[in-house]
Amino acid sequence: MLEKSNAALIEAIHAHTPQHSNPASLLMDMLNIGREAAYRRLRGEVPFTFGEASALCARMHFSLDRVVGLAATDKLSFQLKFKEFTALLETYNEILERDIAFMREVASDPTTEFATATNSLPAEFYGKYDNLNRFKLFKWLYQHEVGNPAVRTFEELKLPAELQRNCREYVRWVQSVATTYLIFDDSNFKHWLNALRAYREMHLISQESVRVLRDELFAMLDEMETVAVKGEFENGNRIFLYLSDIDLESSYSYVTTSRHQAVNIGMFSLNGLRTPDPLMYEYVKKWIKTQSRFSTLISGSGELRRIHYFKRQREIVAQLG
Repeated sequence: MLEKSNAALIEAIHAHTPQHSNPASLLMDMLNIGREAAYRRLRGEVPFTFGEASALCARMHFSLDRVVGLAATDKLSFQLKFKEFTALLETYNEILERDIAFMREVASDPTTEFATATNSLPAEFYGKYDNLNRFKLFKWLYQHEVGNPAVRTFEELKLPAELQRNCREYVRWVQSVATTYLIFDDSNFKHWLNALRAYREMHLISQESVRVLRDELFAMLDEMETVAVKGEFENGNRIFLYLSDIDLESSYSYVTTSRHQAVNIGMFSLNGLRTPDPLMYEYVKKWIKTQSRFSTLISGSGELRRIHYFKRQREIVAQLG
């Protein structure tokens, strides 16, 4: 289904490319991507994201529903961020570039609303910390047995400079969205503690590296607490942080603008299912809004709960020694 939809989108791009123009050049301009990335999309090697498809439809004036044949069907179209678990860091970097392009586009709309309910620390916080981000990727690669078999420990994993830059760039553009809602539970820092302990016991990471990661977790806690007290990111954009009174089973998010609606359902750590389907959008949005009723707002209010939460998380992180 997705391959046929992507092929139909490629046909539409060629059909709506003005005479004497190069479709790859148009993609480079409209999506702010490189030449090779544009040609890989036109060859069907890399699928278009919903944000990219929506941007192309708006600027090239064709209907996305008609192109993918969803105008008169009750089927849902999902996109898996990683088509295969054998994807390497280069593929993850390309995914980041597409996500950055999408967030850059929606961030320009002052009505944009980005909401997430998650049982893990979101990338919009840990993504700017090089070692935390590297450990997240190492953990994902190890769990799914992908990547370079020569990389047997955390210390041996070296991230390309471009990937590190894109991780930080993604954080910057996510925080550039006008309004953010983030709901999380008490388990997020405990997950990191359990993972680091397990990998240390398996001799996959050294105690020295664990201490470096511990210090970055403390730095992230300081940043999160500052954001929670102010109710805004450093750039002044609003964020509403909620602490859930019940455990969250997975991660769900949605983004809505004056032109776009899309959802993402987290799976397999770094993976996710994405869809622009309006019915699924309403389901996910309603679910996230419902979770807020079982949560306490700790940004700009809920001072006692906020102080207790961050005190407890620092105690958890301190157990790393």
